[in-house]
Amino acid sequence: MWYASLYLMYYNLLMFKIRSLALEDYERIRQVDKLTQIQYLGEEWDKLSEDEKETHLKSRKSEFSLNVETGYCFVATENSEIIGFILAHETLPFHGTLYIRHIVIKPDYQGKGIGPLLYKQLIRRAKMGNIKKVVSMINLDNPKSINLHQKLGFNLKDRKEAVLII
Repeated sequence: MWYASLYLMYYNLLMFKIRSLALEDYERIRQVDKLTQIQYLGEEWDKLSEDEKETHLKSRKSEFSLNVETGYCFVATENSEIIGFILAHETLPFHGTLYIRHIVIKPDYQGKGIGPLLYKQLIRRAKMGNIKKVVSMINLDNPKSINLHQKLGFNLKDRKEAVLII
């Protein structure tokens, strides 16, 4: 069975590209963010006001340039289409700890190994920045996120906070 996992990893490396987030990605990131919020909230999304929808989205225009500047935000692409992204930052004065703000995979691409590819790139960059710990807050009603973080070696505290020592 290990060969199936190795094949999937090799296939993903050929099909999906991971690169740093750029300012020009904003509109495409926002569309992927909306799709996943609609998936997560279901019919509740349609009942929200525009202001409430904005608070659910993590790709707010007012914060986007800050995400780009952190150096810890990445996008996954297939044929230059953005299919996922991860937003992370080091919060000062807590040097050495990286906080995951949001990880999103377009619904059609979930379960295809893109989340681990994004995290692996993030961890490579984190090690270069002398980061020792990665922390992600996980919604208790999101089993896909819980499963992803467990597979990557995160230790879940009360199934809400996932911590990876690197």
